[in-house]
Amino acid sequence: MDLVHGVDVSYWEPRVDWQKLRAQNFKFALIRATSGVGYVDPKFKSHWEGARKEGLLRGAYHYLIANQDPKQQADLFISTISADRGELPPIIDLEDKYNENATNAKIIDTCKAILDRVEKAFGVKPMIYSRTQYLNVHVSRSGKAPSWAKDYPLWLAQYPYVFDPKMHPNKNMPTQAVGWQDWKFWQYAETTIVDGVTNDSGQPTECDLNWFRGTEADLYAFANIKPKEPATYTVKAGDTFSAIAGKYNITVDELLAANPDIPAAGTKLSVPVPTISKPVVVDNATVNKANSSTRTHTVKAGDSMGTIARKYGVTVEAILALNPGLTNPNLIYVDQVIVIP
Repeated sequence: MDLVHGVDVSYWEPRVDWQKLRAQNFKFALIRATSGVGYVDPKFKSHWEGARKEGLLRGAYHYLIANQDPKQQADLFISTISADRGELPPIIDLEDKYNENATNAKIIDTCKAILDRVEKAFGVKPMIYSRTQYLNVHVSRSGKAPSWAKDYPLWLAQYPYVFDPKMHPNKNMPTQAVGWQDWKFWQYAETTIVDGVTNDSGQPTECDLNWFRGTEADLYAFANIKPKEPATYTVKAGDTFSAIAGKYNITVDELLAANPDIPAAGTKLSVPVPTISKPVVVDNATVNKANSSTRTHTVKAGDSMGTIARKYGVTVEAILALNPGLTNPNLIYVDQVIVIP
């Protein structure tokens, strides 16, 4: 089975060197944004921007508290993510803590209300994070999963007793939850020390690790992102790996991994470059219209406002009215997300 490596982080991993993680072949980051109706993770914005700058695909998650108002929870999550919505779907986190006294019906109803509101705001099906046992016992009615369970991608947590990379992917795979989609992401470790993840004092701190189920190409397709082709650099006399890596803001290890042979002057090097160079954004005012029914279009090479309007059978003026951040209709860029009326 093909698997792609990623991390998930929050306040508990306060300092992350995202370039170091990228150099260790981590391709995605799942990042806590909010919890309940009033908690915003104080490290969310720095983690979110740091992962983007280094080209990791990002998904934000909200910790659900079943006995708190679902509309307020969804709106806090939506407004915290704001204009840069990331690349992977938003995630709703279902766990025991703070939900010990909630009935199954309350958990299910609150979860669905949040899922619906978040989906309307961002135009994509959210994911659900949980453990198989929690879903089977607490997110069920009469022993059966909700009728909507198979509509949502699943991120499952299940940890081997002792982590051994030689076991993967043949043993200790997460047990599939009954009535849900097959797992898309697997949180397989929660106490791993990773180079580049520290506490505020700079000391190593434990980190959660995850697999995506599929190839790297599958991961990018799931995120609806096209990875950049590697750049090409022709070696000149006097060049060093350090200088070339610095020119492209990558590590020497990444450059060496892409070019295992020692080059001579005139050799063309393949230079891996981060895919995400700009935030994937939607207008703040539009994001906050969680109840509005909207479509989005991700700008591709060769697009213009005119061709986009014709594609959806609307006028340029109507698109501009819904996207106040588009002050110049002639200035759009690849991967920009535009809301379509």
